[in-house]
Amino acid sequence: MKDRYQVKVEQIKQVTPQIKAFTLSSETAVDPFGAGAHLTLHLPMGDRQYSLINNPLEMTNDYQIAVKKVSANGGSHYLHEHLEVGDSVLVSGPDNYFPVHLEAQHVIFFAAGIGITPFLSMMPYLSTLGKTFELHYAVKNVESCPFYEELLKYTEQVFFYSGSREEKKKQVREALENRKIGTHVYVCGPETFMEMVVDTTRELRFPSRVVHEERFRPAAKIRNPKPFRVTVNGGDELLVKENESLLERLLDEGYPVSYACRMGICGSCEVTVCGGEVIHSDTFLTEKEKENKMLSCVSRGVGEIAINVVETNSM
Repeated sequence: MKDRYQVKVEQIKQVTPQIKAFTLSSETAVDPFGAGAHLTLHLPMGDRQYSLINNPLEMTNDYQIAVKKVSANGGSHYLHEHLEVGDSVLVSGPDNYFPVHLEAQHVIFFAAGIGITPFLSMMPYLSTLGKTFELHYAVKNVESCPFYEELLKYTEQVFFYSGSREEKKKQVREALENRKIGTHVYVCGPETFMEMVVDTTRELRFPSRVVHEERFRPAAKIRNPKPFRVTVNGGDELLVKENESLLERLLDEGYPVSYACRMGICGSCEVTVCGGEVIHSDTFLTEKEKENKMLSCVSRGVGEIAINVVETNSM
């Protein structure tokens, strides 16, 4: 896993009554990042991931994130109510599970609410490279939407949706219809909005490889997990206990499986399933991929399964 290090809160900006932007700096050079990357903040109540919103081609020695206050006692509450300029924060990363695919002939971004954040780094990045894109942004009303002034730089490329759900659904479909081959779709926002966009891409027969989703929501935990046996690469037979993951067992046995998030959202710990039944608990794999793959950090076998592990360097 990546090393943890301290950064300093250089600036706090009130973007809207519920959203604050934080500039985090370091006395030493910080690692560069790609558009769509996020930073992990290690807070007293647990780890939280936030998209980096500054242009990766223009970063100096700081990271910028935007956080919406969504609870009375969670990570967003802590950042809004307790973090002040000059404070230090323990972080790791940046990591990128939502990268820009430069082979795309055109890019369509769909965002709702605070889901705009990853696209704030992607848009200037693509613009600098001369790539074409457009943003479709669902908001309660245009004037009070976050980062409205920044979005005005892309007047002809930004489209706001502020009607009912049915109106938004119609607008999403119209935005996706009759697109040229090579168009990639990116979506980030509340779960219901993301499902609406993804479902529409399926209806219009977009290949799953060109539809990209940003999800920081951990996979739902399997209730009352049971032990299961696994045959690895046609040889070793291992027992995965009820209180451990397949990933943990594989690592303990010396299999150098790659991993990053351990929450079922990044796909790093994917293994091939050769036989047996699997209870999937990730938010990364498509339904088609789940037919012969699983994420070893969160998904579990039923009874006995067989898998193949490609040996790579662990992260």
